[in-house]
Amino acid sequence: MKDFFKSVRRHIGKLDADHLREQYARLSDEAVSLDTLFMTIAQGIIVLDEHGAIVKSNPAARDLLGMDPSDALDALALPLGKASKRDMDVTYPEKRTLEIQTVPMDQGTLAYLRDVTAERERTEEELRAGATRAVRDLAAGVAHEIGNPLNALSLNLQLLKRTLPEDAGIDECIKQVERLDRILKGFLQALRPSKPNLAPGSVAEPVKNCLAVMKPQFEQRSISVTLDLPGALPPVAIDKEQMEQVFFNLVKNSLEATRDGGRIDIAMSSDDNDVIVKVRDDGLGMDPEQVAHLFEPYRTTKSHGTGLGLMISSRIVRDHGGTIAVESRPGEGTSFTIRLPRLERRIRALN
Repeated sequence: MKDFFKSVRRHIGKLDADHLREQYARLSDEAVSLDTLFMTIAQGIIVLDEHGAIVKSNPAARDLLGMDPSDALDALALPLGKASKRDMDVTYPEKRTLEIQTVPMDQGTLAYLRDVTAERERTEEELRAGATRAVRDLAAGVAHEIGNPLNALSLNLQLLKRTLPEDAGIDECIKQVERLDRILKGFLQALRPSKPNLAPGSVAEPVKNCLAVMKPQFEQRSISVTLDLPGALPPVAIDKEQMEQVFFNLVKNSLEATRDGGRIDIAMSSDDNDVIVKVRDDGLGMDPEQVAHLFEPYRTTKSHGTGLGLMISSRIVRDHGGTIAVESRPGEGTSFTIRLPRLERRIRALN
């Protein structure tokens, strides 16, 4: 369509009345065809201008949202001029899950809504079971190969400790070997399809633990890390070890995407329903194609990555009853947002 307009503008001075009528009729037919497609397609489409106002939307968008899209803009929180992808649960007119993608356009943003309820229910295990089994088998083999040297190191360090009981360096080595063993076991546990061991707690604890472990890496590369933590956060039902693995994956990704001297911002907050953790970096960012496949196994933007970290993180968050969303733009960094239901919300849902 754009090429057609350019061609007409370029040659309009040379066209006589008959040719102008012919081009107008062609344009009119094309516009009618596109408008028919726009109005009848089963997926919801919302077009926003540069200020976030709705320019146009189709009936499917209203049907999927259960209301006029203009009334749902605040709840949708569509990022302007950015590529993003996330799931959103709606309860009216029926409970379902919508996949919402945004794509930057000239002077605006296109939002694409798709009902993925049946797809999620039908393929959630099917799509991931094969990959998870393969990864689990591989991880079990790797764990065996790593576990044996770790056990040998631990045994010899314990023997050495008896000889040099006052040596603080040996204590530190024992501590780090034990930490490696915990990380290895946690990785295997995260890959297994077992449910998390949920208990009331604060999401701040696994975040702080993650930052403490990674502090030397931040300092080595002069990465500035800020943690915006309110005085009190509502409790959530959480498996702290699994969620620590989630935050480790997210922060590690941000670290690898950020240049030396860059910054990573972590902000925690809450609303009436959820506790929210946002991890944002000012790194390389991603294009819409990369964002669209971000949580799929073996899809990674890193030359030496496997794409498993975000797949595992996504599953853990879902098993906690939460959601994970990403926003990114090339050259402007990436933001991950995790929402976990407040404990009282889960209790109300059970009553």
